[in-house]
Amino acid sequence: MDAGVAGVAVTTSALTNPTLVIQYHKSGDMTRGENAVPGEALADVDYLSRSANRVAILDALADAPATRRALAERTDVSRATLDRIVNEFEERGWAERRADGEYAATAAGTHVVREFRPFVESVAAVNRLGDAVEWLPTEGLDISLGAFSDATVRHPKNDDPAETVEFVTELIRDSAEFRSLTHLFPPGLFARVMREEVLAGDLTVEAVATGDVVEHIRDSPDRRDRWRDVLAAGSDLYRCEPPIPCNLMVFDGTVLIKRSDAGPIDDAYGVPIVSERDAVAAWAHDVIDSYRDETRRVDADVFTGPGTAGADGGE
Repeated sequence: MDAGVAGVAVTTSALTNPTLVIQYHKSGDMTRGENAVPGEALADVDYLSRSANRVAILDALADAPATRRALAERTDVSRATLDRIVNEFEERGWAERRADGEYAATAAGTHVVREFRPFVESVAAVNRLGDAVEWLPTEGLDISLGAFSDATVRHPKNDDPAETVEFVTELIRDSAEFRSLTHLFPPGLFARVMREEVLAGDLTVEAVATGDVVEHIRDSPDRRDRWRDVLAAGSDLYRCEPPIPCNLMVFDGTVLIKRSDAGPIDDAYGVPIVSERDAVAAWAHDVIDSYRDETRRVDADVFTGPGTAGADGGE
């Protein structure tokens, strides 16, 4: 089997003989320079990436020692395939047979699979999110991109952004806690249901919004009255200054992420990234916390009417 990897020709013999030969092109010798990629490492990546069974078996061996029979049951890999792969791992120094007859990953094998899985998950996230991956604030993400490997980009049916408004409205109706960091004006239906749930004692709200959003709420009678009631009932609104890294909405354990720049309606209300992974929720809460801690809390009195004294006030 032949595979070209960034200027390197990687050739492998039959899988029963996993010896790898690296052939360098003179014009692309990757052993030179500070940014060189070691050819042997590329060969190992190529070997591991060409079989999901190899990854599953090495991952299982890194988790806990096991006999070959038990390992086959844990990984659902046929015994013949498993025996061949475990033998290959032993030759590579990634697995070893212990005195009790069980097999375990060596330190090298454990490090290889522990570093390899996040890389694969990150690629999976890029594939799943497509162009929406640019909405993630990768420079200050403080979380592996792989955490988004099972996230989805929720495109509304028939490209109707109102469908997403209905979706987020149902989320807030079913949630006990809602937190957000945003420069988007909450849709009317969403805000009405939020108020109803807060006044019924079924929902707590903590929102961090840019000054433009706060001013828009203050200058809109319906929005102003709703938010005054929400804040008077014990929820919190904080005013921050842009820019913000992205728009975040957290409904209990469900996280919605929207692009941070002011784009067309389909990029704002219509198309969110949705994740229910605990690590993403923890990251979202940390981001919201970091902005909330640098802001001023908005008093309910701010929403007594447009242009009133204290409209820019806070604690």
